[in-house]
Amino acid sequence: MPEVFVWPDEVSVPLVEGGTLLAMAVDAGLPIAHLCGGRARCSTCRIRVVEGLDALSNRTEKEALMAERLDFPDEVRLACQTRADGVVRFWRLVLDKVDIEMASQLGGAHYVGPVGREVERAAVMFTDVAGFTSMSEALPAYDVVHILNRFFNRVEAAVQSEGGRVDNYMGDGLLAVFGIEREGNAPLGAVRAGLGVLEIAADINNYVSMIYGRAFQVRVGISLGEVIFGLMGGEASARETVVGDVVNTASRLEAANKTTGTKILVSEGIQTETLDSVEYGRKFKLELSGKAGQITAYEVNGLVELPGRD
Repeated sequence: MPEVFVWPDEVSVPLVEGGTLLAMAVDAGLPIAHLCGGRARCSTCRIRVVEGLDALSNRTEKEALMAERLDFPDEVRLACQTRADGVVRFWRLVLDKVDIEMASQLGGAHYVGPVGREVERAAVMFTDVAGFTSMSEALPAYDVVHILNRFFNRVEAAVQSEGGRVDNYMGDGLLAVFGIEREGNAPLGAVRAGLGVLEIAADINNYVSMIYGRAFQVRVGISLGEVIFGLMGGEASARETVVGDVVNTASRLEAANKTTGTKILVSEGIQTETLDSVEYGRKFKLELSGKAGQITAYEVNGLVELPGRD
């Protein structure tokens, strides 16, 4: 007889034809959360399916609405709305009072946003203003904020125009990500946005040098790889963001521009994906802080001029 295996309880229960996974777990005496009584309103019966996705019923209308609201990946389901006709293995995701409080969508929901999913192929761009610490120490606070906002406002527009999203601002640094929704050509979009950032910085440099007698220069690092995307942070300040080694690599590449004398460095993955569209310059073997061994990085010179383009 087909069975349903539940973790972390390490318990198997008989598959009941026509029954929901929640009902089977409750009948077996498992402590599966279900604040709303199985009406797809609280999301506390959420599970992660390890095996048997093909054996599950399609999302109901109620579950689909919750899945869209919380950006559930395919393997995350509501046990109260899900039925099975074969062997299924799943993890209960809400295990204690803290989990219940964070997951519940009843009343004043605590965390409303992506619960977390892997994006296999995202391009991450990190930018930083060269020498901005000394500039900020020399200029009045108003001017520092004004210059950064003048820069960030235009960079955000450039990122969005290439299908990306600004993920975070860190002082005078900016993190942008491309391909979270698997839209467009993420590697090329990131490089095009990076070149756009340099154009914006050149314009801002004219403004800053004229008014303050100082230079405004920006460095860019871009990397390609897998990220985890979700709503993260304390309840009052949680935001949608990405984490992963590719983020660290983009940051390290940005910093490496200081030693290579370049303005944009990209990872080998980015270079491989954009060879037909981007003109590359020097190639570097770099030892980056926090990274084992050497990685290959490439200098970006510009976009390839297509025949017939003015």
